[in-house]
Amino acid sequence: MLIREAEAGLLTMLADAGVAAGPIRSGDVGTIVEVFRRFAAIPADDAAPADEDGDGVLAQFGTYTFRGTPEFDTGLTRQFVGQREQDPPLWQLSCTVHWDPTPETADLAPGNLWSFGMSLDDFFAQATALPGWAWALKGAATPRDVEISFEEVC
Repeated sequence: MLIREAEAGLLTMLADAGVAAGPIRSGDVGTIVEVFRRFAAIPADDAAPADEDGDGVLAQFGTYTFRGTPEFDTGLTRQFVGQREQDPPLWQLSCTVHWDPTPETADLAPGNLWSFGMSLDDFFAQATALPGWAWALKGAATPRDVEISFEEVC
């Protein structure tokens, strides 16, 4: 896979699993994590190696107002650094699930975890155990939606 093909690849994998951008069911959160785990294992041929921090995954969660109103978010982001020697481009493909905030999510401090320096299995085990991800995966509330974004960040 090439970096520029990553978004289409993830969208296809999610669609094949029955998940599309927009409104989702609470049970879809686990499917999203499993699809992203499989997606993260597909090498990006034009990214710098993972051991040089050229291809990694970020898991994060917290209550934010990025879209204008407070909402609780969990996100998985795959970050790619191109192989060019000088000033390589940095790309991020994010899959973010949004919920209406609840008293339970209000008590969760934001958190994040990078995959650099660990296996994907260890990363996903630790990521899904983070308080915000553990809450999301137990399916206590129905998400508003899932949002996929792909951008060059520098």
